[in-house]
Amino acid sequence: MRHSVGIFSAILFIVLAAGVQAQARFDASVWGGLAMGQIDGDGAGSYNHPGLTAGVESSFALGDIDSPLRAMVGVGFMQKGSHVSNIGRIISLNYVEIPVMLTASFSRDRLRAGLGFAPAVLVAANVHDDGVDNPTQSGNYRRFDALPFLASVRYLLSDHFGFELRYENSLLPVTKQSGSGTYRIVRSNQGAFNRLLTIGIVYRWLPSR
Repeated sequence: MRHSVGIFSAILFIVLAAGVQAQARFDASVWGGLAMGQIDGDGAGSYNHPGLTAGVESSFALGDIDSPLRAMVGVGFMQKGSHVSNIGRIISLNYVEIPVMLTASFSRDRLRAGLGFAPAVLVAANVHDDGVDNPTQSGNYRRFDALPFLASVRYLLSDHFGFELRYENSLLPVTKQSGSGTYRIVRSNQGAFNRLLTIGIVYRWLPSR
C-alpha cells in the first residue's frame, strides 16, 4: 500500500514540476470537508454514510497562461461506504484517491467547474453487522475503485478561500461479487458501485507571476 501511495505522490510531483518548467501559470489548493456516501447494489437507496475527505491538488493552464481551460491533478483521502438499515449493516471504506480533471473557469476564475475521474486505492474496508465484524464481507471489496466518474463545482469568495461540491459515481464494480439488477455502462457490468457527494472548503495558493 505504501508503495502505491508513493507512486501516486511521484506522479503528482512530476505534473507539478512539468507545469513549473513550462512556465505555465499554476495554482495549488488544499481542501477538506464532509462526504456522504452510498453503495448502489447494497439494498439501501440514500446518501446515508457520513465520512471525511481531505487532499491537495494543483492545476495549470492549457495553452495560454490565461486560458479558462485547466488540467488538474491531486491526491487525497476519502471515506466512502453505506448504511443498510434493514439488515443492520455498516460498510466503511477508506481510499487514497488521485483525482484528475479538465476544468473551465468563469467570472475571473471565481467559479470553476470540472469533469474527470478519481481512481482510488482501498486502504481499509470494514463491514459490521449489528455491531459485529464481518470479515467475509470486508474481504469482498476490491483493492481498486478503478474508474469513478468525478464532477466538481468550486466557488471562491476571495482569491484564496472558497467552497467546493463534488460528485463521484463508480463506473466499475468495487466488490468481487456481482449484484443483481445494479449495473453501469452495460447490463453485463453488474455489481456494487460507490456513489458519493462531498462538500468542503478550499484554500488556494497563487504563485507570483
